[in-house]
Amino acid sequence: MSFTKEKIVPIYMILNGLSSVVPNILIISFVLTLFESDKSGVSAAYLEPALLLGIGCAGLFGGFFIKHFSYYTIGVSALFLASLTLGCFLCYGEVSMRYCTFTLWMLACIMSVEHSNGIAFINSQIVAKDRPFFFSAFQIFLQCFNVLAPIGAKNLLASFGLKSVLVCCACIYLLRIIPWQLSLSMNLGAKIVEKEASVFSGFKEIMDNVGLLRMTTFRIINHIPNVVYMVSLPILVAKIAHGNSQVNAQLYSYSLSFMNIGFILSGICGSWLLKRNPTLITLFFTFSPILIVIAVIAAFYVNMPIYLTATALVYGMGLYFFKTSNCVIGQALTNKNKLAHVILAGDAIVKACAYGVGMFVPIGIAFAPFFSVLPPLLGVVACSLFSLKLTRPIIKLYMHSLSHKDDTTG
Repeated sequence: MSFTKEKIVPIYMILNGLSSVVPNILIISFVLTLFESDKSGVSAAYLEPALLLGIGCAGLFGGFFIKHFSYYTIGVSALFLASLTLGCFLCYGEVSMRYCTFTLWMLACIMSVEHSNGIAFINSQIVAKDRPFFFSAFQIFLQCFNVLAPIGAKNLLASFGLKSVLVCCACIYLLRIIPWQLSLSMNLGAKIVEKEASVFSGFKEIMDNVGLLRMTTFRIINHIPNVVYMVSLPILVAKIAHGNSQVNAQLYSYSLSFMNIGFILSGICGSWLLKRNPTLITLFFTFSPILIVIAVIAAFYVNMPIYLTATALVYGMGLYFFKTSNCVIGQALTNKNKLAHVILAGDAIVKACAYGVGMFVPIGIAFAPFFSVLPPLLGVVACSLFSLKLTRPIIKLYMHSLSHKDDTTG
């Protein structure tokens, strides 16, 4: 069977979607395992910050690999290292917050570089006019795998144990190598992104590009409610579960599933609209902070499982608008030859700030009565609404970039 570029991109999408469940599966498995020794959920709340720190660290050293190695080399090496990291966890012999957070941090470092490299590779294979619809559909496709992942992870963990979960995740990463091998056979993945670019060219590009600087500021502010929700979720679930492991496992897995369902429902409507009018991405950009903030504020007040899952549904809807609009608009404002560098640098800045917020949340909840810490948290979340002031100038720059790019080369 002969493969063409048109066939390799869907294969990449399918296997990328499959591997996107790995962080979810690992976090769920670690959260449920740690709950057995810490019924408050505070230990599990530190897992999300570990991911953020890993992504931030990748932004600092990832530029070196992007500068010196090809798409193919980075993709394959990262996936092998990720599988090896999971294999090493099997040798630990114990499950603790320290080991779990270190494993997630390491995987985030490795896979963030692979993600940036992969986005740059796929972006180079798609014409500009097709990107809004493609990346919207791509985001939906990724979430489809994640709807059943939480429930599947819970059942896999209960039936076979944590080691089986780790082996399964390692095998998924190894499968991801297939599209890279196919791309190499067609000489699609052999290109080095930009050999003349410096290791820190992504940071320089952000500082020199007004649109990217504003986009990064927008992302920083809007990551505050994102992080508050995800870090607080294990604690909020544990509070409702009242020490019952079965209730905790069901509520946490269902909340994540409903989050992905909300993402998909918004995505189906969003992709249909973007197919007919790509400029509607600007409306998504403006609308995203509102839904996320509503979900976060509501989550701290609810005390019943059904209401908490409802906030997850709303959060997932807002997350679709946020991710898709940032992906499309950010790429339009970026020099395509420096896209991977900019993604890494942007993630380093944004996730480092998010890590600081994420570390504060469990500490604040653990060392203060629950509702006494609520007002300051809501104040932080409410500040993200000020990011709406940034949307108008960013949208103007985006529309200007579209009018000056050729559809076949943008």
